Amino acid sequence: MDAFTGAAIAKLAFDEFVKSGAGEIAKKAVGGALEQLRSTIKARFKGKNQKAEAAIAKVEQEGSPEALNKLSVYLDDEMDDASFAQTLQQLAEQITNIQNTSERQYNNYGRDQITIENITGNPRIGGS
Repeated sequence: MDAFTGAAIAKLAFDEFVKSGAGEIAKKAVGGALEQLRSTIKARFKGKNQKAEAAIAKVEQEGSPEALNKLSVYLDDEMDDASFAQTLQQLAEQITNIQNTSERQYNNYGRDQITIENITGNPRIGGS
């Protein structure tokens, strides 16, 4: 498993504020884990790093890519704490796994296939 960097974790946690193109289903599927990741990051900086707190607020309120980049730098510095880094990496991995399983691909194999939504006439499935 590749370790997530502070920048990758910040992007994962706050990128939906910067770009609104993420699907609603994906947001709902990872919502709880994503909120936990965000709250862990916010708690780490609360009362400790005003610049990081300001960057988080700016990302959430304005969707500022510049503020996200600044937050990434602050988070990279905090990743020196092994316990904190491990917690964030586990949450990021959980979110990534959820996102990957929600993007299933359905492949149809076999000779007898029918599109149920568009049945016309007298369809015969299989047999003679």
